Amino acid sequence: MIAIAVFHVLMFLLGLALVTRAVPVERVSDMLGYLHNAIGVSMPPLGQVRTIALIWIGATIIIVDGCIFLLFFITKMLS
Repeated sequence: MIAIAVFHVLMFLLGLALVTRAVPVERVSDMLGYLHNAIGVSMPPLGQVRTIALIWIGATIIIVDGCIFLLFFITKMLS
């Protein structure tokens, strides 16, 4: 349970750092570049990097929360 809370706090702080521009856009662009190259999609323009990074953070939170919900839902039904 603590790990879930820590994950959400870290994701919130990362999103807050992006919104307040505490992280340089070049560093965010490099990180997104690695992610997009691993997936095989093209990089967004430099002006949209922060928005795309926030979308990735939101998608990650939704995926992790969905997996945790399904885990609890399935184990509750089996017991």
